Amino acid sequence: MMRRIARVLALIAVPALLLAQQRPTFPHKVHETLFPTCLGCHAGVPSGDAATALPSPAVCATCHDDATMPRVDWKAPAPRGAGLLAFSHVTHLGKVKNAGCESCHAAGGDTKWMNVARAAPERCTACHAHQASTHLGDDNKCSTCHRPLTAATGLSEQRVAAFPKPPTHAAPDFTSAHGKAARTTNANCATCHARESCARCHVDANRSTVIRALGTDRRIARLVAGKAPSYPTPADHLTADFGLEHGTAAKANVARCATCHARASCETCHTADGALAILRRLPDAREAGSRGVRLQRVVAPSASPSGPSFSLASSQHAQKPDTTTHKVQVHPPAFARSHGGVASSGQSQCTNCHAQRFCTDCHVGELAGRRYHPSNFVSSHPAKAYGRDTECSSCHTTEAFCRSCHKQVGVAAKSGVRSTVYHNAQPFWLLEHGRAARQDLTNCTTCHQQAYCLQCHSDVGSRINPHGPGFDAARMAKRNSQICLVCHLKNPLGGK
Repeated sequence: MMRRIARVLALIAVPALLLAQQRPTFPHKVHETLFPTCLGCHAGVPSGDAATALPSPAVCATCHDDATMPRVDWKAPAPRGAGLLAFSHVTHLGKVKNAGCESCHAAGGDTKWMNVARAAPERCTACHAHQASTHLGDDNKCSTCHRPLTAATGLSEQRVAAFPKPPTHAAPDFTSAHGKAARTTNANCATCHARESCARCHVDANRSTVIRALGTDRRIARLVAGKAPSYPTPADHLTADFGLEHGTAAKANVARCATCHARASCETCHTADGALAILRRLPDAREAGSRGVRLQRVVAPSASPSGPSFSLASSQHAQKPDTTTHKVQVHPPAFARSHGGVASSGQSQCTNCHAQRFCTDCHVGELAGRRYHPSNFVSSHPAKAYGRDTECSSCHTTEAFCRSCHKQVGVAAKSGVRSTVYHNAQPFWLLEHGRAARQDLTNCTTCHQQAYCLQCHSDVGSRINPHGPGFDAARMAKRNSQICLVCHLKNPLGGK
């Protein structure tokens, strides 16, 4: 442990008194007969006066004047800013009785006069009982001895890059589990990390109070520039039905999603307004700390009548430690044929991904290249159309599309001719058709236009009442009075 402490402290900046020994190391041993105390040259150390902590060139010149001794060109080292070690001579001398310079600066434990060196970590731990398991252990309290990295302005970028990594950081699950530790011991993180450390991966870095508390640092920004983020895949993302059920998790904790996903990522599929309230709570491109996991919509052509299947893939998930490219299957196979029941049940929020125009691409007219019906459907479609198993009008304008065929095969009335051909040749169909029309008017529109009905059911026709028993004219007029004027020349209730 002591060797590790020494290795760490060798990387950190120290007070100006110790920095002076590096350019080059002052030959204290040669001068041992000239100075009876350390304060002869370092008078400002006990009081914290930086101006007198080191001797001035004039003090050296009293001997080194080219007459008594050769002249030396010595200058005090320029201030380099604070180091990572938060040490104060003033504070320590006030707390420790009978402490002298040799207590910490005696080289190798030899307290012979002027046998001095940089303070060793063992001297610190001799008084400061080290309660943590290791110097870099998670159970340590770094702020006891260290200031935050953003305040250690005297450290070079190279020294910051050479910081040793705690053993826990090498654990396979560290990336996915470190958030809990960061929330409880954020001061420990601040010793080695700045906001840019987290913003490399965290999309929500600019929103997170934990990350914002770290502060910014240009050294870290340069070190992480161009370094690829790492996004381990959460366990629940690997379940087979996550693509269909992830909305529940997003509603419960959208902040969790914002760690890895920006709004644009979700808009890959959520192109409609169904999930707009959730998406607005995710960072957009302007405020995101990182681009995050970028999903791609992959269309896999299929030979089945259901058409293509859609999946989502992420290139970021191919980064270590996760080497698998994950795909999320949005719909099961053959969903194009069975989606009608799901859409009508409301169990699946189609509007989360699809705008109405997506549906009308198929559900309007007979589009070439989009085969919905099985082979020879024409020969079997009457039973399905009459039984209403499918909603023909979803794709077909029934009056135009169906009538053109029905005329050719003789099952549609000619213009202006009241025929019973289509209505099972019932001779009194004209008297009985009202009940069928009220049950399913869309069947009638397969052949008949509105003008056909108005020949009888209007003020300009035979004035035959088309309304069934119990019809509430006032209620209908209240909902839409204009619809009454389709058949009536004026409001039948006497209103305007």
